[in-house]
Amino acid sequence: MGRGSAGAAFALAAALWLFGLVPAARPPLASDGAAPRSGPARLLFGGTLDPNRADAATLEVLPGIGPVRAAAIVAARCERTFRSVSELRRVPGIGPRTLERIAPALAVTGAPARCVQ
Repeated sequence: MGRGSAGAAFALAAALWLFGLVPAARPPLASDGAAPRSGPARLLFGGTLDPNRADAATLEVLPGIGPVRAAAIVAARCERTFRSVSELRRVPGIGPRTLERIAPALAVTGAPARCVQ
């Protein structure tokens, strides 16, 4: 399995998972022209996640981030807010290769951190 097909498989799995999260009352329409404001669905619309605001379940949709690393990100931001995406390197288990894979899906917005573990 090549690198591209693994990425495509992840994208398909993420899309199928995310469609289950869309509220039944009013699903976001493609004609709205706006990305969802929060949650993992932002990634489907080209948006980014803020590692200071996303909950552990949302962080798990990132490639290479499972429940343990997601919890470590939340714990690290409770100790000290991330000022940039590169500061995720201080999280145990996130090295340069993992950071390279997840960085395009992340952006630090400057909003206050959510410290809910």
